[in-house]
Amino acid sequence: MSINETVLEMHFHHSIMSEISKTFGVGKGQFNFYKYSPQKECFVGFDQAFVKTDLSEKDLFNKLKESSTKNGYKLSNFFIGLFLQFKVVKVLQRRSRVTPSFIKNTPYYRASLDTKKNINTGFSQHELLYNLNKNNGAFVYYACPMVFDRTELYSATPDLSQLRLADVSSCPSIYSDNDSHFIYFEDQTSCPIWCSEPVEGNALSVSEFTEEIKKTILREGYLESQLSLLEDMQG
Repeated sequence: MSINETVLEMHFHHSIMSEISKTFGVGKGQFNFYKYSPQKECFVGFDQAFVKTDLSEKDLFNKLKESSTKNGYKLSNFFIGLFLQFKVVKVLQRRSRVTPSFIKNTPYYRASLDTKKNINTGFSQHELLYNLNKNNGAFVYYACPMVFDRTELYSATPDLSQLRLADVSSCPSIYSDNDSHFIYFEDQTSCPIWCSEPVEGNALSVSEFTEEIKKTILREGYLESQLSLLEDMQG
C-alpha cells in the first residue's frame, strides 16, 4: 500500500473531526462535514470541508460549482467554512540541480501543487483553492502530513502535531501558468516556502488553526457580516 492523499486523509479524519467538534460543535445548526466524489471534487478544489450554512448539501455544492466556474469563486456571505486539500509530502535526501538555493537542510521536504488545468473545468486545483480563499468566511489550507512510514498509519490515535496546515492566504500567486509549483519545508516543523519564486508562508497545527478561526470570527466588522451564523454558533 502506498501512502497517497486518500490514505492520509482517512488517517487524520477522526482526529480532525474531534478537534472541530470540541472547538465549534458539529451536527445540525453547527458545522457539518462535506466530502464530494472525485467527479464533483474537480469543480470545488478541496478534499473535505467543515461548513456552517443554512443551505442543503445539494444546494451548497451547486452554489460552489457555479461560482467556481463562472465568477472566480466569488461567494456571498452565506457560510463559514474550513476547507482542506491533502498533499503527500516527500522526503528529499539529496540536493540536485533543481533544488532551490534557499533550502539549506538535508533532508528537506516537498509537496507538489496541482497547477495543471482540468479539462472539464478549465481551472487547476490550486486556482480554485486560491480563489475560494479570497472569500470572507473561507479558511483554506493545504494539509501536509509529515508521515513517511506506513507503520505510522497503524496508530489508533493519529498525532495531529504531524499535520502541517499551509495557509493558502500566505501563498503569493494563483500559479495560472500551467507549470510545476511546490511547497517546500526545511524541516518537519518549519513554515512552508512557496515556489517557484520562494516566498515564506504560514503553517499551523490543527489546534492553532481552530484558534485562529475563533479569533477571526470575533473581530469587529466580521461579526456584522456573519451575524446570523455567529449568533447561532455562540448559542
